[in-house]
Amino acid sequence: MSDGDYFDFRGGVFLGPVTGAARGAPWGGAVSNLLGAPAVFTGRDQESDQLLGVLDPGGGGHVAVSSLAGLGGVGKTALALHVAHTARQRGWFPGGALFVDMRGYDEVPATADHAVLSLLRTLAGPGQLDTGDDLYGRYRAELARREPVLIVLDNVCDPAQVTPLLPGEGTGHRVLITSRDVQDSLPVRQFTIGALEPEDACLLVDRSLRQHDPGDRRATDEPDAVRELAELCGHLPLALLIAAALLRRRRPRPVTTLTAELRAAADRVRTLRFGDLAVRPVFDVMYGWLEPEAARVLRALAHAPTPDVWVGSAVALTGMGQEELSPLLEDLVAASLLTTAPGGAYWRMHDLVQLYVRNVSAEDPGTAREADGARERLMSFSGLAVLSAVEHLRPHAPDTGPDLFEGNYQHALSWLDLERQTLIGLTQWTDTDPPGLAEKAMTLALALQPYLQLRRSFDDWLKVVVAALRTAQRLGDHGATAAAGQSLAVCLNGLGRGEEAVGLLRLAQRAFAVLGKQNAEGRCWGDLGAVLHSLGRYAEALDAQEQSLRLFGALGDRRRAAMTLTNRGATLGALGRLDEAHEAVTQALGIHVDAGDKPAEAPTRGILGTLRMTAGRAEEAADEYRHAARLYGDLGDWHGAAASCLSLGHVLRSLGRDEEAAEAFEAAAEVYHHAGAASEAAEARHEAESPGHGSGR
Repeated sequence: MSDGDYFDFRGGVFLGPVTGAARGAPWGGAVSNLLGAPAVFTGRDQESDQLLGVLDPGGGGHVAVSSLAGLGGVGKTALALHVAHTARQRGWFPGGALFVDMRGYDEVPATADHAVLSLLRTLAGPGQLDTGDDLYGRYRAELARREPVLIVLDNVCDPAQVTPLLPGEGTGHRVLITSRDVQDSLPVRQFTIGALEPEDACLLVDRSLRQHDPGDRRATDEPDAVRELAELCGHLPLALLIAAALLRRRRPRPVTTLTAELRAAADRVRTLRFGDLAVRPVFDVMYGWLEPEAARVLRALAHAPTPDVWVGSAVALTGMGQEELSPLLEDLVAASLLTTAPGGAYWRMHDLVQLYVRNVSAEDPGTAREADGARERLMSFSGLAVLSAVEHLRPHAPDTGPDLFEGNYQHALSWLDLERQTLIGLTQWTDTDPPGLAEKAMTLALALQPYLQLRRSFDDWLKVVVAALRTAQRLGDHGATAAAGQSLAVCLNGLGRGEEAVGLLRLAQRAFAVLGKQNAEGRCWGDLGAVLHSLGRYAEALDAQEQSLRLFGALGDRRRAAMTLTNRGATLGALGRLDEAHEAVTQALGIHVDAGDKPAEAPTRGILGTLRMTAGRAEEAADEYRHAARLYGDLGDWHGAAASCLSLGHVLRSLGRDEEAAEAFEAAAEVYHHAGAASEAAEARHEAESPGHGSGR
């Protein structure tokens, strides 16, 4: 079998480049040499409908040519044959259906001359063809005499293979091309397909097992394992069919044995092999067809920590300017080795292609050094960009370098949102060459705290900071170890693990004191006070806050002192010392407003609203919550905005203004939904729909 798209073609007869069981017919009658329909076919409903829409001979009298492109092994041939058989069943092509394997990616591709000879043998029948004829003229004449014919040209690599085979005269003829390359030099209707949807990928495994043995229930009995298997196969049909074949060979062993083997494989792409079915040779051919510069770009992009690469990261990885890089990226998209997002700012590489290219890079010393350079450039660029972006989240933070976002807060936050998974992936480069990359990964991880805290991304934060802490300890960096411990403590408190956080913060505080880092120690005391407050240990919280204020006062850091004052006010309020609490929070608010520090002003107004509500000043409390919600919204802090709307709703309900309260609760639900906080959104919506208890109802 060639290295084209794979599925079960058993029973076929090979007639030169025309593949299939030819069925003769009287001159002028219907002929067909289509291969059988795929034995196992799942999904592709939308793609099938789109292809059938352009193949329908009733759609017009002109000759229509369609091209189906996609990664090798993605199932182009299977889809083309599925659609071809469906069209024939509908009676659309009474003149017949022809199939040619152009072997475009074999060592010796079929030429148009080979293909037309084989097509004529099918059309005219044995003994009716004189090789001295004008073959192309005879071919077009045969088609012109027939009712609509469907011609499937499979595995095309070059437009020259196709152009001479396009019909001339005739009504309703259709041509369907499959290729790994986008046929943008031909006047065709272009379609591109990707991997299967997860559900369809699992169904393909299940059907493949049951086709072999109807009693094989492993896919049904182990749905989680099959989902993981499909993910490890990148939802690529060729890889899934290989996995199913391996499972059939291993019956009755469970699916988990194969998933464990694929997870542990040093080269998963090479492991996906069964008999003459293999993923690696398909990728070898696609990679081998690339021009050297395009191959170099592909290798560089493969070393991004995620399959999705932003244009800025692509520039950093390749070391090229955007104008030089863009046409090479377009070439890779045309070769089905990359896909692009709308707008052209992001490119995606299939998971298995990324693994394959990384292994190819590692096999040669020259490309291995090239990979080191790509990773180094990406880490350096991302580190600078994160520091620049985070400065916008913390007004008046120390200047750490050039402002890459030109003072635009929303631009900085949007970039962090878009690059989040890449940045998180970079923080895991703790044992990656070249030397020094681990330290940069640690620095990047610690710099991400304000962003992850803003987004309440505690699970990602935990992953990031644990990697940073381990690296700091391995490097013997006591300052970074203390900073990572402090960050980990704040994260654990957000996850409801406050008691663990207290111990870590005390360790970090002592380390900062020994190192003489007063500012860091002051922040640590402030965080400790906030954690103790959340645990209801108010007296201890006040002591920690007093230590924080003492240190910031000695340093003359009014902004940091104001942040501690805000939390101190909340603690005093919880103890019922409302006058002291109000004085502390009001003082802090004045400092934040004067400094234009909206990220600090927003929570301070929220705490002031709570104090005024406790004091029976509901109207003033409502004003503070409204102000806080607006500030949080401007900052893109959706959780903060939603919580403020929720508090506002309760205040308005207490005032008997139930319609306004319901609107506030509904606003909270919408913002929570936007933030991906489903349970909080449901609770807010429940409040909106609940009967009010105010005197105004």
